[in-house]
Amino acid sequence: MQNLYERADEFTFRFLLAYSVFGIAISTYYDTWLIGLSTAALAIGSWFAFKLLLPTHSLHRYVASGFFGVFVGTFIYQMHGLFEMHFFAFIGSAILIVYQNWRYQIPLITFIVIHHAVFAYLQYSGMSGVYFTQLEYMSLHTFIYHACLAITVVMVCGYWAHHFKKLTLADAAKSLELSNRMDLVNKMNKKLTKSQQELSVKNDELENTKSKLLSLTEKQANMYERLRKGVN
Repeated sequence: MQNLYERADEFTFRFLLAYSVFGIAISTYYDTWLIGLSTAALAIGSWFAFKLLLPTHSLHRYVASGFFGVFVGTFIYQMHGLFEMHFFAFIGSAILIVYQNWRYQIPLITFIVIHHAVFAYLQYSGMSGVYFTQLEYMSLHTFIYHACLAITVVMVCGYWAHHFKKLTLADAAKSLELSNRMDLVNKMNKKLTKSQQELSVKNDELENTKSKLLSLTEKQANMYERLRKGVN
């Protein structure tokens, strides 16, 4: 899976960078430059920091998953509860499929559920400066549907990530089996080539022996002929 993870890391980092740029760009709407710049710096900085400090560990991938959730929260706040910003959670979940590991979905959905619950409660409690939605009111069952749909999407993405991993491992096993068979065939070919070479040497030896035998036979025949003539 190492080669796949390396490609997936490159793919994920590009989207982290895209999220960061988007967060900075929408800062122009309500002058949220501090949030846009600080979230981008934390996301990119944490990615490189954990990858540098723990190069053989997968912690930076969990960090990326968490920041995909954080970006959703900051986008919603920066756009003062614009509903379309919620869809970035689904985009982040789809991006994480590339790792073929359902566990990387956990930080994203955990942050999303906690963020939605806390900010929805604070907004409808009348706290100023808190943005979750532009709706005047959201009932509890509507919020539950909202959360359940988000969880369902993440579960589906997690399922496909796990399914793709099984396919990848199955393909790897088939490739390994084919490689082992090819090695066995190569070894058998080498043995066959060696046997053919040994057989060729023995044939040469047999031909030499045959030639010597024929030569000796001819000599014996000549000697016998001379002896017969002498007797006569």
